[in-house]
Amino acid sequence: MNLLDRARILRFLFLGAAVAALALIVALWTPSGAAEADPGGHLEYKVNAHSPRLNREVQGEVIDSVMGVPAQPVDSFVWDGVGSVPIRGSARLQIDPVANEGVIRAEWSDRHGNWRFEQTSFFAPDHADGLRVVGAADNTELEFNDGVPVNVYLHGNTTAGGPVLPTIFNHIATWGPARVWLNGELFENPYDGGPPPMWVAHTMTTVGVRQPDGTVRTQNGDIFNAGPNLTEGATDDTDMEFHLVFHDAPGPEMTSNFPPPLSFFYHLTFEDVKMEVKHTE
Repeated sequence: MNLLDRARILRFLFLGAAVAALALIVALWTPSGAAEADPGGHLEYKVNAHSPRLNREVQGEVIDSVMGVPAQPVDSFVWDGVGSVPIRGSARLQIDPVANEGVIRAEWSDRHGNWRFEQTSFFAPDHADGLRVVGAADNTELEFNDGVPVNVYLHGNTTAGGPVLPTIFNHIATWGPARVWLNGELFENPYDGGPPPMWVAHTMTTVGVRQPDGTVRTQNGDIFNAGPNLTEGATDDTDMEFHLVFHDAPGPEMTSNFPPPLSFFYHLTFEDVKMEVKHTE
């Protein structure tokens, strides 16, 4: 399947994100969901992540960039592992998923320099935020309107997020606006759909989906492909990964990127991950 074919598969799954971006702008001036927190206690997820891989392959002559970082044409999922490069960095998540309050911070270095990421607001995406098993194992339902869902399935054939990865179990996932810095300077989002200068961010703390060589594979060992292999992706329940992405919201035109129609997409997968869950009265 060529890049254009993959683009067509995924385009419709990202079109609604422009609406989500507008919601993020409003949300920056809206009180958080603290009023919904359980008055009888406090739930806290802590995730510490190290050993990131940068999943990013420039696939031709650069036709667009942001502060010297290629924006197009880029493949940000590189299922075949080409372009999935180990780098140095760390990330920390500390969130109450009931109140939708907390912080995510990350630092890493690539060939462009030193990056810093910070997110303190969390709001639901425009699509389903997860597929949840309810009661019996064969009974599932899509969940909506949660910016910090826990214990849900995303991507694959769930329709909760695009099929850019196999169906994958999430211990905790997040969406919302984030600020990013490169070499101490604010790395601003210059694209329509916003929310400028911030980026649309998404994180997942999941079971393993990338192999040690950076590939994403099917259950029989072939390279994963969002078309024919959508229901056959391999995951590892004995492993844990932390995924961090930031991007603009879709514009009106198709881009040469994968996934489209995003003008800029940056994707990290941290392989050394520890998670702690606490409930206090």
